[in-house]
Amino acid sequence: MKCLLCILLLAATSLPIYSAEFELKDGDKVVWLGSTLIEREQRDGYWELELTALWPDRKFTFRNLGWSGDNVHGEARLGFDVNTPALGLKRMVNLTLAEKPTVIFICYGQNESFDGEAGLKKFEQGYEKLLDALKPAKARIVLMTVPLFEQLPNNGTGPANVRVQMYNNAIEVIAKKHECRFADFAKAWDAKRFAPHVLVKYTDNGMHLSEGGYYVSAAAVLNSIEIDTRKGQPADSGLRQAIIEKNKLYFYRWRPQNETYLFGFRKKEQGKNAAEIAEFDPLIEKAEAEIDRLKKPRTHEYKLVPVEKK
Repeated sequence: MKCLLCILLLAATSLPIYSAEFELKDGDKVVWLGSTLIEREQRDGYWELELTALWPDRKFTFRNLGWSGDNVHGEARLGFDVNTPALGLKRMVNLTLAEKPTVIFICYGQNESFDGEAGLKKFEQGYEKLLDALKPAKARIVLMTVPLFEQLPNNGTGPANVRVQMYNNAIEVIAKKHECRFADFAKAWDAKRFAPHVLVKYTDNGMHLSEGGYYVSAAAVLNSIEIDTRKGQPADSGLRQAIIEKNKLYFYRWRPQNETYLFGFRKKEQGKNAAEIAEFDPLIEKAEAEIDRLKKPRTHEYKLVPVEKK
């Protein structure tokens, strides 16, 4: 944790100045929306850890609704009973609104970038449709750019990253049009600048962040949403594990592996067990209480012990 705080201090020197600093308020309900980058963050928890530790006296929650392979159209969220793109988007929006979010982080574009310039207009239209559908939440929305593919030595910027940057530019335009906060994570994410002496593999495959990638990029996330990272303070060493445990319980709550049997067209076989899903709720509440306990800085009392003279 101490190493990460040092990284955050280094990142603070290049904070953007064009808009007010971002903050989480007491009572905020934060939802993460996106594809693999967002879904896997719950597995390591470093981004949520840093945001949580910044305001230890405020009570807020995080809910990760990321879905690997997803896009702005919700196509990865299809299933046996949800078999058209329109239903995938509806499912995404309904799940988000059900959480009554006050803050929504959205990060799409990496998967869509494979379609290149030909798919850009469809992406823009899909993103705006998603934002319009989320308006009932009246939430503060943050649109994040997606990171470039990890470069190999002497490889330069390949065509893949040219496409990614094209989509990131479109995200900035959409953010301004819809008056959302624009978080240029791709620009802020520079592993060598944030952690020049930390030797980690930042991705698993050149595209998806590894645990080390999430660890180092936490500073870039804070930097991109204009948080003065100098405010960071040490949190209990068990806080990240508590966050990961909460995320795991919530994942089981909203994405049970056998949902077709519980809620879908085969619920006549195991539908009676659907009632058990709600039993995750008190477990999640207990995990949240543990997070609130651990995020508060601990005070230590030091007592002078007289030294016995020989």
